[in-house]
Amino acid sequence: MEIKVTFRHLDPEDKLKEYAEKEIEKLSRYLHRPLEAQAIFGKEKKRCQAELHIYGDGEHFFAREEKNDLFLAFDEALGKVEVQVKRHHDKWKRGKGKKELEPETSLGEITGEFEVIRSSEHLAKKPITVEEAVEYLGNSADGFVVFRNAGNEKICVLYRRSDGNLGLIEPE
Repeated sequence: MEIKVTFRHLDPEDKLKEYAEKEIEKLSRYLHRPLEAQAIFGKEKKRCQAELHIYGDGEHFFAREEKNDLFLAFDEALGKVEVQVKRHHDKWKRGKGKKELEPETSLGEITGEFEVIRSSEHLAKKPITVEEAVEYLGNSADGFVVFRNAGNEKICVLYRRSDGNLGLIEPE
């Protein structure tokens, strides 16, 4: 895996670069075709920022974190990316296992009955603003959050789009 480490608005630190490369390399065991990783460290006034981009298995995994320390910011971003990579790995593993265990599965069996699993884990417990939902989704590894908008009391869905932006579904 090719790992690039970039420093913005601060002098390069060899210790931080080596640490980042070592930790990112550990994630490559969960990817079947790791291609490239990029860690970007920046500093503005007293805020230290760490951005992490990992490209592998045809996916882009991303996290950004801001703390008072570069190492802490990197560890937080790495934790977020690790959750994304492991989730991707588990989905791939489950999908592969089904194909191997059930080679004679026909399309009719797949599109037959589905089990509905109810979950309230993606539902915010109290009415929140769209800005709070954006913050919640940014700190979560989930792809969406369902919440009651504090401004109009309507149930809304905020989700991550494939282009990297966020989408908001709000009833009229």
